Formats: sequence, structure tokens, C-alpha cells
Amino acid sequence: MYDLILISPINTQLGRFKRFVPRSVPIGIGILAGFLRKQGLSVKIIDQELIDINVNTIKDIFEQCKKPHIVGVSVMTANVASGYRIAELIKSVDKEAVVIFGGIHATVMPDEILQNGNIDFIIKGEAEYTFLELIRQIQSGSFEREKLENIGFVEDGKIVYTKTSTKMVDVNEVPMFPYDMYDPSQYNLGFILTSRGCPFDCIFCSQRVITKRSYRYTSSERVIEELDYLINELKQPNITFFDDYFTGNKKRVFELCDMIQKKGFHKKASFGVQTRGDSINKELMKAMRAANFNSLMFGVETASENLMKLINKAETVQENIDAIKLAREMGFAVEATFIFGFPTETFDDRFAALSLAHDMGIDRARFNNATPYPGTAMYDMVKDKIKKEPMWVNFSSAGAVTAGIRKKYPLPYIPDGCTEKELEGTILLANLLFYLNFTNLKKLFNPGQSGSGKWFEVSKKEMLSISTLIDLSLLASTVLIRSLNYLLSSKNCRRFFLRGIRQ
Repeated sequence: MYDLILISPINTQLGRFKRFVPRSVPIGIGILAGFLRKQGLSVKIIDQELIDINVNTIKDIFEQCKKPHIVGVSVMTANVASGYRIAELIKSVDKEAVVIFGGIHATVMPDEILQNGNIDFIIKGEAEYTFLELIRQIQSGSFEREKLENIGFVEDGKIVYTKTSTKMVDVNEVPMFPYDMYDPSQYNLGFILTSRGCPFDCIFCSQRVITKRSYRYTSSERVIEELDYLINELKQPNITFFDDYFTGNKKRVFELCDMIQKKGFHKKASFGVQTRGDSINKELMKAMRAANFNSLMFGVETASENLMKLINKAETVQENIDAIKLAREMGFAVEATFIFGFPTETFDDRFAALSLAHDMGIDRARFNNATPYPGTAMYDMVKDKIKKEPMWVNFSSAGAVTAGIRKKYPLPYIPDGCTEKELEGTILLANLLFYLNFTNLKKLFNPGQSGSGKWFEVSKKEMLSISTLIDLSLLASTVLIRSLNYLLSSKNCRRFFLRGIRQ
């Protein structure tokens, strides 16, 4: 019998693209589940991407659980609508069930969540220590709020918060990720997380809400132990480091590269990381290549130095250009992300980003819309101009790309001097134009592709199936119809496209 359930709600905004987007492992609840299991608790993980959560499935799950039924739901702004529906279903099955919300949205919008009426507690920030103590209190039937930090609840009709603690989790106390709790036939388990946090403060990043600007990393020995499991037990040939800032400590990277080679892991697997242009150099790249790191992803975001300063990236466009040029010379596959729709951004800024992606010879690129998530500096900067749909259903950083022909929701923010149609259109056209050549298209459809920036995934077997071909045709039709609509209705979209095909 399980002591508790942890649920990852679905993001419903991917539309027809969902079929081809790599299924993400719910890493946050996995880390929490592994920590709680180490403390002697039995945990059931539910991923709504795989399981349709309805009254019957909840009843079935509760039959496997001890009472009181304890359910933790990790919510981001993009999936909080699904989280609310899950909480409502849980309470309809068992009014006495204890529903606990955590994650980014629970941290920045606790009042909103507690006013919902179906959520008993929220946990702010990193959840491990607080969640463990809260579960123990619920199971014992003795609620001692003075022992709890960073939680909120409703008492006598009023929202109450316990004392705030800034204590950060010691990542070396958190056990290895519980890969055994996930079905390898449903997920790509070729990943590892070896640090937590990032010392930078980009205005669009909501992750800092949880980790602040602290940067903590597990010991090199611990990393090697986990890589040993992934390579020799799970037989993973491509492993992506999901660290926000893998190269934050160069000495550690050199040490890991050396240890990987001594263990012979570089002969059995390749590795990919996310990094920054200002934190990587030739010496470091040389060490990483020797250890069979073959993929680097850069958050370039923009080709404008002025915008770089505005978004507080703390690096320059030129640093990214130099780093990417060097990475390609040294044989790395290079991936990059770009964001359209920052405040003060112009048409020329957006086209410059597309040109930069072409000029740098990037292997895979992704262009998304700037989303002012609650808790970010961008949210505070533009909050008077935000278009918010009920339950934040339009808050998706990929909303401009993944919308269907009949678009349901407006983008949450449009910079001055730009229309929504122009912003949506140039984002969609940028992704389309980047892959309008055989070389880049081949890389996009390569079933063996690896790296953090992968956003399209279909196995070689599935690629040849009739259902996949039908879905791809429908997807292509959707992209074509939307593109034609933008081209016919927006002069700037036509300018963007014509300039793009000429470059």
C-alpha cells in the first residue's frame, strides 16, 4: 500500500504537436519521490501524460493507498489548470483526501491556489524537508504548524502561512534519481541532473523562484555512480545533463571528464549539456570532447545586444557567437534557443535572430514566445499589459508554435509596436524557415538525435507507420494553413518570410 501519490499534471497547450514532442520525465516529482522513499515512505508517481485522470482512475489508485489519502501535485503556471481539475476530481472521490500543491506556481501564487477550495496545503520553494515533515504529521493525526516552514493552508476561513525559511536543500543528501520508478518503454531515461540552481537572474526564467540564485552541485563521485547505473545497467547510449548551468564550475567539469575517461564511459555513451557562451572555452571544450561530450545547447535568446542587457542575461551576443563557432570547429553538435517578444523588441531584432541562427551554422534551433510567468522580473515589468485567460491557460512559452488552425487563446504579452498576428507569425515562420533546407530538416527528423534542445521525436519504427504519416500530414497542413494566413494578413510576416528565403 502506498503512503502517498505524486502527480504531474498535463500541459494541454501543445495541440497537434503533442504527438511528436519528446515526452518529458517529470523530474521534480521524481526527485521528491526518491527522497521520500529513502525516508521509508512508499510513493506512487502518476504522470497525466500517460494516464487519463478521471473519477475511476482515482478510485482505482486510492484502493492501493493508505488512509488518509495524501496527494501531492506539482504545478507550473502552464499546467496549473490541469492541476485544479485533478484536485477537484480527488475531492469528489474522497472529501477527506489531503491535497498538497507544490512547484513554481504554488510558490508564486499561493493565495490563488488556496482560494480554490480543493487544495489543503501549499508548499513554497524546495519541498523535500517540509513535505516529509508534513506527511508525518498528517499520518500521525497531529498537526504542529510550528514545526513546519514555507507552507500555507486555510484555517477558519483565513489563509495562514508558516514562517519562511531560506534554508536550501543539500543536494548530496538527495538520493540518486529513481529511474526504476519510470517505465523505460514510455520515457527516454538517458538523462542526469547533477546540480541545482543557477547564479544568474534572467528576467524570463521562473526556475529562480524555487532555487533563488544558489548554485549547488553533487559530488563528482556521486555523478560517476549515477552514470555507471545509466550506462551499465540501463544501457543508455546518449545521456543529457539536465543541469541549468553545467559549466558553472569548470574545475568540476575537468574532474568529471577525467573520471569518465578513467571509467571508460566515453567508449559506451555520448553526452550533451546546456551551457552559456561566456562560461566555456577551448580548453574546456577539448576536455569535454575527449570524454565524448558531443552536444552543446546555448540559450542565445536574441541577436540584439540591447535586448541582452534588458533581459539581464549577463553575457553578450558576441560571446555566444564566438563560443558556438568554436564548438562547431571542435566537432560539437550545436543547439540554440531563441525567444521572440521581449519588451522594446523590434521586427529587425527578430529577423536578426533568425539570420544569426543561419549564419552560425546551428544544427537545431527553437524559436519560442516570451512568456511573463508570475514570479519573474518580466512579469513585474509588463504586468499591466498582460492578457491572462482563466487559470493561466494561455501561458505557454511555445504557444505561438503549437497553436492549432483555430487558435483558442491569445499570447500573454505583445511588445509595443507589434501585433499579435505579427509576433505569432514571425515565430512560426522563423521555425519553418530554419528547417527549410534538407540538412537541417534531416537533423530534425533524425531518430538518433540527442541533446537538451531536441523538440521533435519519432522513432525510426514509428516514422514508417501509417498513423504517423497521417499525423505528420495533418501537422504539416496545420503549419501550412497557419503560415499562409499570417502571410496573407500581415505585411511584416510577408517581409519576414521573403527576407528569410533570400538569405
